[in-house]
Amino acid sequence: MGISSTMTEILDYILNRATKYELELVGEALRKRMERESTLGLGQVDVRQMARSMAEGIEKQMGVDGDGIHEMTKRLVAEMIRKEKPEIGEAEVRKLVDHFVPGGKQAAAPPSSIPREMLLAMITQFVKYGTGAMSEQEKREFPDGWYEKYWSAFPPDIQRLVRDYLSGSIGKDSFWKGIGESSAMKK
Repeated sequence: MGISSTMTEILDYILNRATKYELELVGEALRKRMERESTLGLGQVDVRQMARSMAEGIEKQMGVDGDGIHEMTKRLVAEMIRKEKPEIGEAEVRKLVDHFVPGGKQAAAPPSSIPREMLLAMITQFVKYGTGAMSEQEKREFPDGWYEKYWSAFPPDIQRLVRDYLSGSIGKDSFWKGIGESSAMKK
């Protein structure tokens, strides 16, 4: 079984054109995928949750159109199914993909559903930008409006901590201690 043209395109993009920011997103998606991976087969992998989380995370961070994410997610889920069960027919793959990735654009997830590791990366990037520690090159790697999108995605307790830290009301140690103790990080 050879590598599909979709996989070749994905690998080419990752290796040759992706920005540092995009590589972080890919890394996060891969970490999540590996956490849920099971040697017990497809029945043990929560493909629906994985697909939904991946789509919502990318849509939130990149501001990408939901229909584009939906189609990309369907292709990725189909590849995962084929990898787990190479003997399965295309009609069955389509049926499973439609089952695991139903409909079109999903409603935005509530902020508390952002995976902990992704939320931590977002907070770190936001604070780095807010304190002026982010280089001009790093700033150019983010899509327009990312700062506002991150802020609106943060749960209220995270917003309060970030606001207090950036205004100087609390120090770095108190800030990170508060982040670690927040309900969003306890998942």
